[in-house]
Amino acid sequence: MIVKLKRLQFTLQEIHKVISLKRLTHFVDIQEIDFYLKVLIEKKQELLREREKLNKSLQLLDEKIESIHQKNVSTEETGVPLIFLPMFYCPHCQEALHVTDAFIKEQYVLKGAFRCSCGYEAAIRDGIIITPNLSTSPQNEHYIYDQQMIKEITPSFISLLEKANQWIYKRMQRKHFSNKVILETNIETYVFPPKLLYTLCPDALYVFCGNTVEMLRKLKRKIEHFNPKLNVIYIVNSQLDLPFKYQSIDVVLDVLSFNDYSLFNNALPLKKLTPYFKQATAIFGYSIYYEKQSRSYKRLQELYPNGHVENLQFSFLESNLACSGFFLKEKENIGNTENPGEYIDYHYENEKLHCVAYTAESK
Repeated sequence: MIVKLKRLQFTLQEIHKVISLKRLTHFVDIQEIDFYLKVLIEKKQELLREREKLNKSLQLLDEKIESIHQKNVSTEETGVPLIFLPMFYCPHCQEALHVTDAFIKEQYVLKGAFRCSCGYEAAIRDGIIITPNLSTSPQNEHYIYDQQMIKEITPSFISLLEKANQWIYKRMQRKHFSNKVILETNIETYVFPPKLLYTLCPDALYVFCGNTVEMLRKLKRKIEHFNPKLNVIYIVNSQLDLPFKYQSIDVVLDVLSFNDYSLFNNALPLKKLTPYFKQATAIFGYSIYYEKQSRSYKRLQELYPNGHVENLQFSFLESNLACSGFFLKEKENIGNTENPGEYIDYHYENEKLHCVAYTAESK
């Protein structure tokens, strides 16, 4: 009887009620049988209502699928904005870079190369700058917009990072960034959401650096979708030797950027970037860390032996800032997660991965 009622979509609670009634009455009297019949009729009416809802949902799904198939995602093609050209200098000798073999459309360089008399050269392909001497480390294999990576990150971790993004966004809204150069490096692990970026100052100059062309291409499409008028350049670069004139960066965004760099390099990223900063450079960011005796931190050192020993420790943030003469202006613990997902391959389940947001300024 239980199996038959389950096939009729009765819940366990409903089955329990029917069986209890049968045990009590044995369904002998005509009134008892009528009561059981009424229960069956009510279940049928309930299933008919559910079928109507399901049919409506199926119809809506068909319409949605069809609309997505027909949708043509069109974005304005952008490249290296001409307004950026005076910033490009050789990272080796600090001579101005020359643009050669350029294909220019409206205010953008879509194709060409930057060259220096010392031999340095960087290509421009599809509006993305590709610098030489890229790292061949595992960081080139995965990135946050990769479909596999999206499956491996948990809602808990995404919510934690979104809370940190909002913390940064509120503080950046209090500032004016007209004609300021805003830099974000190592965008593979995470990137400041374009949905927030495009609502900030439209007159700012944005620079995104990453290790993979694929990640930068996807980020470029997203930003072109939200606001194609933003002045943005995209640079494939893994060693932070940027093709810029020294003292040209006003603001740095660190959304796990420094953690990511020091995962593969036994160096503090701000020390590498210091020559590019102006005297009054500001940093808005957040960092993650474990307790020092955690198993996750020990596994991190095993999986990434070439990384910086303080990375993902509470001390990393202040050590990184101090090496370049920055001081913490504001800091707040955002929260923690015990399950960031397989995306964080060194994490032991049930251990807390903390997140701290901060602002910093040069002394």
